[in-house]
Amino acid sequence: MTITVIGAGYVGLVTAAVFAELGNKVYCVDVIKDKIDELKRGEVPFFEPMLSDYIKKNLKEKRLFFTTSYSESVPKSKTVFICVGTPPKTNGEADLSFLFSALRQTAKNLSGYTLITIKSTIPIGYEDDLEETVRKYAKEKFEFAASPEFLREGTAIADTLHPDRIVIGSSSKKAQKMLLELHAPISGERIITDMRSAQLIKYASNALLATKVSFANSIAILCEKMNANVTKVLAGVGADRRIGHPFLYPGVGYGGSCLPKDVLAFIAQSTRFDYDFELLRAVDSINNDQIERFINKIREALEAKEGKRINLDGFSLAILGLAFKPNTDDMRDAPSIKIINRLIDLGAKITAHDPRAMVNAKKILPHVTYATDISKAIQGKDALVIVTEWPQFAQLDLKQVKKLLKKPIIIDGRNLFNAQKIKEAGFKYVGIGQ
Repeated sequence: MTITVIGAGYVGLVTAAVFAELGNKVYCVDVIKDKIDELKRGEVPFFEPMLSDYIKKNLKEKRLFFTTSYSESVPKSKTVFICVGTPPKTNGEADLSFLFSALRQTAKNLSGYTLITIKSTIPIGYEDDLEETVRKYAKEKFEFAASPEFLREGTAIADTLHPDRIVIGSSSKKAQKMLLELHAPISGERIITDMRSAQLIKYASNALLATKVSFANSIAILCEKMNANVTKVLAGVGADRRIGHPFLYPGVGYGGSCLPKDVLAFIAQSTRFDYDFELLRAVDSINNDQIERFINKIREALEAKEGKRINLDGFSLAILGLAFKPNTDDMRDAPSIKIINRLIDLGAKITAHDPRAMVNAKKILPHVTYATDISKAIQGKDALVIVTEWPQFAQLDLKQVKKLLKKPIIIDGRNLFNAQKIKEAGFKYVGIGQ
């Protein structure tokens, strides 16, 4: 099948690369010429395991094409996937300007029956507006469907090829059949529903994941107050198959391009439908509060050594981890941004290291010193602060770390280490919920 994917961002590139790998002819369209030129050379603008290999392979085998031209791609395609961004406005609602622009250009270039499939995360209730926009410009027959993505950064290729479910939202039997045939080589449960329900599945899924994170952080707060161990508590809770372990881990809060914006967008949408989603407002509030709680842990750890109340003037801290999660260079809504800016406001000097995200971080956090390796980040610092749970951080040589640090203090925002072993090694150790 010939496919056009509109948007060469995270979702668009993964979608295009995987469908090309499955034998389809895929055009990927983006309005940013420099990005398209880089992609034609096989240069991917962000890090995602395996994605670069897939793109280079399918470029070489002439199944994948990058272009800025709708007229070059859309008329040849049976289905067009819309994968443009829907970033948040200041009030939390989704900004749909990129979506409507993409639909207008798609509509003008339709040739014969075309299925327009929305992968972008869009607010519930805009289906009529989408159809009206396309109908205004289209001279050919078209239909709409929604097929939301559920990718996790760091495992996006595997998530696309082996998803838990494929959601197809359309009342058209023809559209359903086309998408089922296109997804035939891909595993996962098929959920066929209407377009609005498909969109709601996406929002509800992300909202529940965010809720699990904030619940875990709330339990961590209680564990600290009650002298209990959050790791053991949540291990016991997650062992219940009705609940499960994923996302039931405390830390510095959720971040990234999906959960923060989707929670706020879902709250805003619920208000439009005359429902106050109090639970999600609490989830968002708990997540925001987690940053200041972590800052207080850092201050208290240093105060314990000083024996008095302090600000952070003159203190130098090593921050390990900048990306919002491991195996990505994505800094969008990364907790590290708020944490580092707050520490700098308090007078601290920051040296940071991340295996992948330092190039992107430098654009956002210019007042930070960046170290090319972990040892350089740690050397001579008053404390070591873990912000992102990269697995290599858990393998640190503690004897070497102790020699390099000015003071043997570790504040672990991801509970990477065993608290007892760290303390036995002579460190002042502060985790989450311990």
